[in-house]
Amino acid sequence: MKKYFFHLLFIFSFAISNAQPNLAYEALIAEASLLHLQKDYKNAIPKLEKAFSIQQPDALNAYKAAGIYSLDENKTKAFQYLNLSLDKGWTEADQLLIDPYFDFIRNNYSEEWKVAAQKARLKEQEYEKTLQLPELRKQINAMGIADQKIRYSKIQTSDPAHLKELQQKINDLDFKNLSTAKEILKNYGWPKISEIGKDGAHNFWLIVQHADQDILFQKAALHEMDKLKGTKELDMENYAFLYDRVQCNLNYKQLYGTQVNWTQNGKASSFRGIIKENETDKRRNKFGLLPLKIYALNYGFKYTIPTALEASKKDKEDTESTLNLINEAKKNYETKEFQKVYDNYNNASMILGGMTSTQNFEAAELFAKIYNKTNEVQYRSIALDFLSLNHLRGDLNLKKLLSNTAFQKFYSENRWKDLFANL
Repeated sequence: MKKYFFHLLFIFSFAISNAQPNLAYEALIAEASLLHLQKDYKNAIPKLEKAFSIQQPDALNAYKAAGIYSLDENKTKAFQYLNLSLDKGWTEADQLLIDPYFDFIRNNYSEEWKVAAQKARLKEQEYEKTLQLPELRKQINAMGIADQKIRYSKIQTSDPAHLKELQQKINDLDFKNLSTAKEILKNYGWPKISEIGKDGAHNFWLIVQHADQDILFQKAALHEMDKLKGTKELDMENYAFLYDRVQCNLNYKQLYGTQVNWTQNGKASSFRGIIKENETDKRRNKFGLLPLKIYALNYGFKYTIPTALEASKKDKEDTESTLNLINEAKKNYETKEFQKVYDNYNNASMILGGMTSTQNFEAAELFAKIYNKTNEVQYRSIALDFLSLNHLRGDLNLKKLLSNTAFQKFYSENRWKDLFANL
């Protein structure tokens, strides 16, 4: 059964105005953003300069440019774009003060840095006065900074022992942030932009986006976001990301194309499965999001949106592949080739949007029967995986489950008890 692991990603945010975006500019910015995260400033700078010759940067892209020029040890350009970013509305002073991209100008030009830092603080104080819940914003932004800081440390090291240590710290921090985020959602619903600002709302979304260990919470957060759709109180890019994240976590196909496939070397290769993929850009456009071919450049791969015929063919192939694997697994069960049953169902479960909830339950029942015959733990475990997925989808029928005698040997298992504790 597929496990729900996700690589950390720095999420690329774009300030899209109501005006039609200049796609040539956005493509260059997307390519520069990837190089920015890779600290490849030598190749990022020409793309930025070309982009800025087409269109002046907003606060976010001016901030990125400042960081890139600092990496290039270009003091003049770094401070020029940092001041431009602040003038255009960059509001995260705390993020600026710890951002490692600014180490060069921070450590070598202390007086100029103090002036810029003070300017950032004053700008932020002015911004806070416009918000209804500035203290909540501070709390959330601190969580977001901690989240990104430790993940940044992880991608900067290749030592296995250190990586393991950092991953445990990430897990611990995610659990802590999740607990706090649950309280915030309970007390405030999804925090509004007028309450905590766009940066606070973005950072709250970031914490929820990384809460893959609690998909029910992600669903609850998405439900709260739904209440704000159509208003200026919600960042629709954040909504699209979380919607797709939840869909993929439930093994459905995504809608907006925000989730990508990752290779073992940590690079993105393609988009994860998308419903009616040929219509994705239309859906993205309604939210003010850039076309997928531009968005793909942030992850370093090229993309062409399929035709309606190509998308339909792909959806049909996924359905047929899933059904073929399931049918083969059932044949393997009749011949008592239980490991092949496991392998075929496992492969079927890896096809995003492939297995229905009915098929999940049938698989769970089949593996329960195999476990009853063999007492091999892997079959009990995968049966519970399928049941857990249906539970997360909201498709687990308690009466049907309890009336099925195949699961009687599961009653003493903690994961079984956990299922019922949450029903």
